[in-house]
Amino acid sequence: MEQQVLAMDVRQLEKLSVLQDADSPNLVADMARGYLGRTPQRISRMRELLAAGNASQLAHEAHGLATSSGMFGMMRVRQHCKALENLARSPGLDGAEALLAQVEQAYAEARPLLMAQLGIQE
Repeated sequence: MEQQVLAMDVRQLEKLSVLQDADSPNLVADMARGYLGRTPQRISRMRELLAAGNASQLAHEAHGLATSSGMFGMMRVRQHCKALENLARSPGLDGAEALLAQVEQAYAEARPLLMAQLGIQE
């Protein structure tokens, strides 16, 4: 039976909070804003790479997004990115379009959760 992965795991944010201090009390929120600002462009880039059939660069982009998504507790985004990375490293890209759609859906679900958790406004 497949285990359901959380859209948002706040324990990851708690781990990051040790980076904050009196001089940088909003460091995690600032880092998250950067992640949230870059992610739509990264997903678009993955779409372009998939359309071009560039599997190696697609794997690289998926790996990077998986890493940063996991850092901010967006575990479902991470899971789908890892699956896309693994697929892109294997022969052929059959199924990559569906995985990329799952990445986008998971991001759309988790984005407002991350923003709410950190008090980030639109």
